[in-house]
Amino acid sequence: MRSVAGTVVLVTGGSAGIGRVTARRLARLGAQVAICGRDQHRLDAALREMPGAWGMSCDVTDPAGRELLVRAVVERFGRIDALVNNAGQGRVAKLADLGGEQVESLVAVNFTAVAELTRLVLPLFGARGGHVVMLSSIGAWVPVPPLSLYSATKAGVLGLALGLRREVPRGVRVHAICPGPIRTEWLTRDLNGTPDEHSARTRLSAGSDPELVARAVEKCLTARASRTVAVPRWWEIARLGSFAPVSRVLDVVVAPASSAIVRMARRYGKRLGSST
Repeated sequence: MRSVAGTVVLVTGGSAGIGRVTARRLARLGAQVAICGRDQHRLDAALREMPGAWGMSCDVTDPAGRELLVRAVVERFGRIDALVNNAGQGRVAKLADLGGEQVESLVAVNFTAVAELTRLVLPLFGARGGHVVMLSSIGAWVPVPPLSLYSATKAGVLGLALGLRREVPRGVRVHAICPGPIRTEWLTRDLNGTPDEHSARTRLSAGSDPELVARAVEKCLTARASRTVAVPRWWEIARLGSFAPVSRVLDVVVAPASSAIVRMARRYGKRLGSST
């Protein structure tokens, strides 16, 4: 295993959740870290936790913003060695209950921004190579309500990672990390609005420690071959959901309960939102 020390890493969505924990870990290990986020206040708070890191406010769904971000990182550090496509959002609802703008927003953040940022960064690697890490989800293997659209975007990210491995130059590694439920604020973000720096700590959904995902990112950035991993590793069992026999069973079992599952998820999210 190699070290990330000295590596220039751009982490999107680095002001909160998995991205923040990942950027903090990489900075602690000696990487030259650049992060972006939409909330300047939370971005500043995150940067205070990782001395030496640099960040800028950026909406990754804005084409001009993406180009400015990549250009700014290169101007600051001279190069980009790795891109961690972490920025994303959730939508807790059946597809038919979503508005058109909500659909477009989710796809723009979770897939289009990932593809476009990767497109911008790949030519910068040159002969030295580099790493692209895609944050997908076990939902890419086992999509269930109320996250059907979310899961579809993450399946797209996974498919993009697999496809890119067959077209990028030698020396470029493209990784996909598929977390299960992780203890972050993404559920309350969708149902209750964006929490501030103080309230976010009390509005985390149930799940595994985001530090596990950060470790997986580190392992990807020091790997000699492209990787697809679940986090925690025992969630590898979710891959079975892609196979026809298991998928058909899920169709039969989940479909009748889909409305009840959505109601339970929303009630849980609202309870988190009322936490102080």
